Amino acid sequence: MNRTGRPPGARTGRPLSVNARFVTAGVGAHARPLPSRASAADLWASVEALAVAPDGFSRLAVLHDRTIVPPAQRKFSAYVAQARQYYQAIAALDPVSKPLMGYYFALNLTKAYLTAADPTLIIKGHGAGEGTDIGQRYTFTQEVLRLDDKGVAKDLALRTGRRFWYPKGHRMIKVSRLAAYLPEAYDLYADALGQPPKLVPITRMGVRETTGTPRSAWLTVDVDRAVLQQRGINATALPAKAALFGRNFRLVSDTSAESDPATVTYESIDSVSFNQRAQALPGLREAFDASLIARNRAAGGGGQDYVVLSVRTELLSHEAVTFLMLLHLSNMVRYRPDHVEALRGTKYFWLFSSWVDRACENLLLSLASRITLEEHVIS
Repeated sequence: MNRTGRPPGARTGRPLSVNARFVTAGVGAHARPLPSRASAADLWASVEALAVAPDGFSRLAVLHDRTIVPPAQRKFSAYVAQARQYYQAIAALDPVSKPLMGYYFALNLTKAYLTAADPTLIIKGHGAGEGTDIGQRYTFTQEVLRLDDKGVAKDLALRTGRRFWYPKGHRMIKVSRLAAYLPEAYDLYADALGQPPKLVPITRMGVRETTGTPRSAWLTVDVDRAVLQQRGINATALPAKAALFGRNFRLVSDTSAESDPATVTYESIDSVSFNQRAQALPGLREAFDASLIARNRAAGGGGQDYVVLSVRTELLSHEAVTFLMLLHLSNMVRYRPDHVEALRGTKYFWLFSSWVDRACENLLLSLASRITLEEHVIS
């Protein structure tokens, strides 16, 4: 990517298309819309198609520009098959049991993605464990994650989002703080805790390209002015309050014919240069990841995106946060079922009763998007 002197959105642009298909902002190049009542077969179809020999494995190797030898092919296929079995078991379970199956689903699908991204990777350990020290009276806010120096969580984090994992040495994170950053729980968090999560809804995202030379493409983000006012955030202050977003996006004066006075427009500071349009796709995917836009792909209507409110610029990817949350909740179910039962009827029980189902569906769509390089969303 080339840094321009000002946001490329200050120039005239048009929606970018490749092979007569519009390019979408995300970890995939094009949208793969799924019906609102998608069956399990619909949700898994694209990933399972890559888990069969020989054609599926051949396409998987081309997508990730990797040589995937037979042992890795067999692992990928097995991980996908096991992930689906765990996924399909979640819906019928009692809320206090859901995290266990949810985590095993997440673990196996994550291993499938890691195998596709790096077939030589030796996958060991979970990457996190218990750091909770229970006081005389138990509350969910006492729950603490201990991040380890190696394991699946770290491997996932280093291949998604900002590619960030904490430096060597154990790191403790309060689980209740992670809950404010879960895109699938935007409404659940606000309803239960009476305060907004650390996310600001995005009205729409897009990809545009220059109409002349030199040829370049960039991302656009529109945010509702009323939403910013409701959160007490000035449009010019959002990049500072959302530091990772602000590192990659800048407020611009949108004077195009498509200007909407009800929204404010931010456009990526960096542009992706190209000769052939398809050459822009890897850089655009990288730009989306780098900004750490949170996407709930299962929200319907093509998904719902969010800007992450944090002054820190080193943050875990959303996939890694979901993985860690499911791991911790599953550890509670396995080793401290009394504490799980104690949460029934409390303000954090939504994590068990509602969030696990939502999170697993969104994680499936997210990792399917990364595996297939098509942006899976519920239409």
